[in-house]
Amino acid sequence: MDQNSQAGGPQPLPPPLPLAPPFVPRCPVAPAPRRGGRRFGCLLAVVLTVVCAGILAVLLLRGLFSGATATVMSSLGAVDGDERRVVEETISGSRLETENKIVVVDVKGVIMSDGGFDMAGSRRIAYELAAARKDPRVVAIVLDMDTPGGEVTASDEIHREVRLCRKANLPVVTCMRSLGASGGYFIAAGSDWIVANRLTITGSIGVIISTTNYTGLFTKIGLEAEVFKSGQMKDMLRGSRERTDMERAYVQGLVDSTFSEFATVVANGRSRYDSAEDVIASEFGDGRILSGADAFKLGLVDQIGYFEDAVDKARELARTPLVRVVRYRRPMRLTDLLLGMRAESRLSLRSLLPVEAQAIQPGRLYFLMPGLLP
Repeated sequence: MDQNSQAGGPQPLPPPLPLAPPFVPRCPVAPAPRRGGRRFGCLLAVVLTVVCAGILAVLLLRGLFSGATATVMSSLGAVDGDERRVVEETISGSRLETENKIVVVDVKGVIMSDGGFDMAGSRRIAYELAAARKDPRVVAIVLDMDTPGGEVTASDEIHREVRLCRKANLPVVTCMRSLGASGGYFIAAGSDWIVANRLTITGSIGVIISTTNYTGLFTKIGLEAEVFKSGQMKDMLRGSRERTDMERAYVQGLVDSTFSEFATVVANGRSRYDSAEDVIASEFGDGRILSGADAFKLGLVDQIGYFEDAVDKARELARTPLVRVVRYRRPMRLTDLLLGMRAESRLSLRSLLPVEAQAIQPGRLYFLMPGLLP
């Protein structure tokens, strides 16, 4: 007998084996990040947090300790198609007492067409003057000035807005702080009244243009520039060769004609001087700087005093004793900080110059006090 018979019948078949699961391709697992990369990410996050907190702290402290009794963010609206926002800080007075106000406009730093946050940008200043002129609650303007001068055209743009304010019967008083020289005085000459500290540096009435002549260096190292030009005067300020007599005469003519314009502005704004020729023939016609006290003696300044005296004079000229005094400021933006950090990170010979001198470029006409050209 076989085994099946002995066991009492046929035995059941074993169960079938389970089917293998379908094949699914798997993505390779990325290796775990190194601890050094994780640390760098954390450090970067901390740095960004600290920077943002610092910016917020600076803005808050500026509002709390700038001497303003109130800070109001207001839109001045479109002025000649230009719309932007400024901060209006109340220096003194209250809206509960009066809506009339004297606006303080800063003219601080080198005067440039569109300067950075620490420059006297003509676009910003002209905009604020135009906005004040079109605000019926503004009764007078005080220019808070601390500038060595700057670009000719930028100074002229601001001077034009000052004249438009006066034409609209809006008195303008200039308060000179440490500096109110050259292009700064060009602007101030258009105002109704000029107040300067006795130690203010002002004057420097004149025009300057510069270039760098490096022909000696080229000769020493055996280098020669090759220039192809359409006319003989096209490269008249090129530094790799000497100026011709015709070029010197032409550039000097540009300087003299611009100086005549400056002298005319001074004569029109100062009663002691009848004509541009009188200004040019004066003792300060050679471009020298003057102290506030000397400028007062020469009739270039109306009053020796301080900022409070300028505000009092503006109140007097406006014939409105009860006023609020407010200051226009452009709020600091993150881009200003980032651009400033980027500029600080650039290392060059020009970056070693003072901040004011770095803004000056060769080949341009400037109303600028001596000593700032690179």
